[in-house]
Formats: sequence, C-alpha cells, structure tokens
Amino acid sequence: MTETVVLGESGRIVLPAAIRKELGLKAGDRLTVSSDQGEIRILSRKMALESIRADIVKQRGSLAGLLDEFLAERREEAARE
Repeated sequence: MTETVVLGESGRIVLPAAIRKELGLKAGDRLTVSSDQGEIRILSRKMALESIRADIVKQRGSLAGLLDEFLAERREEAARE
C-alpha cells in the first residue's frame, strides 16, 4: 500500500488510517525511523525485532544457542576485568 503524506512545519507526518489499520498501529506505539540509501523506513518495535531476528537467522541458521553464547562471552569479559 502506498499513500502520500505532507511533512508538517515541525517535521511531523501523519500515517494514514488505512496504513495504521493494516499494520495494527495505535496511538502511543513507539516507532523506529531510519534512513538507508535515500529511503526513510518507519518500523514498529515488533517489525524491527522481526527484522533483527531474520538477519540473525540468515547469518547463523537459527537462534538456537544464541543466548548461551552471549552469556559465555560476557562471563569471559567479566573474568578478564
């Protein structure tokens, strides 16, 4: 879905109701805004986490063991200090 919005004087935009409804967004939801190669991306926290998880799975093959690896690294760092 593509909609046109107008950038307000203070840099604000209003997400059209159809897009908010499609994505399940409501007032007070926190969104992540980023720019990449001239494009602006707006993601809900849920979408951002799903994107991060997908990147990890793409690199590692799965999320299995990730927490254990992270904790082991932190313990090694703590032991060095």
